[in-house]
Amino acid sequence: MKPGYFSDEEMEKSTSAFSKLSKENPFVVPSDYFDSLAENIQKKIRSLPDFEKQATQNPFLAPEGYFESLPSTIQQRISDTRNRNTIGNRIAFIFRPQLSLATAALVIIIIAGILYITRPTVVTAPDNFLSCEEVKNSSYLGDIDESMVIEVLEQQQKSNTVKEDNSLEQYLIDNDIDISQLENRL
Repeated sequence: MKPGYFSDEEMEKSTSAFSKLSKENPFVVPSDYFDSLAENIQKKIRSLPDFEKQATQNPFLAPEGYFESLPSTIQQRISDTRNRNTIGNRIAFIFRPQLSLATAALVIIIIAGILYITRPTVVTAPDNFLSCEEVKNSSYLGDIDESMVIEVLEQQQKSNTVKEDNSLEQYLIDNDIDISQLENRL
């Protein structure tokens, strides 16, 4: 059976229940109700207060000096709420679970970053050097540029320079040998 549909048996039961009801109107209106209705309405209207007369009088009063003291009262309440925000309240705010977890994660990330950046790096030179044959056969030889070779040679010359020996100059000075004499001999 589809929902919302009644079977024949159910329909007969419901109609028999309605047929047992009395056919008289259970609602009764007093006999002079409609004759006295207009007069009753007029009485109720007359009993209402006269709003035009009462509009001139303000039934609401503010205490004396209320508006003069209002700004100072508001300022006092604001300062009272600010005083409630003490250091203890701020610390309690920081230790909320959301903020404390975020703060702990941030501290861990910062510490890990510092440890990663400041870790010592050890570079060891190779124990054996490449031979000329190994360099020739290397696949990296094509990647080397002429400017790179010049830079490496300059660095090696700077690091391998021998300190100048001032003893020759001192010998020339002590023996009064002139530079022009040396040029002539050469």
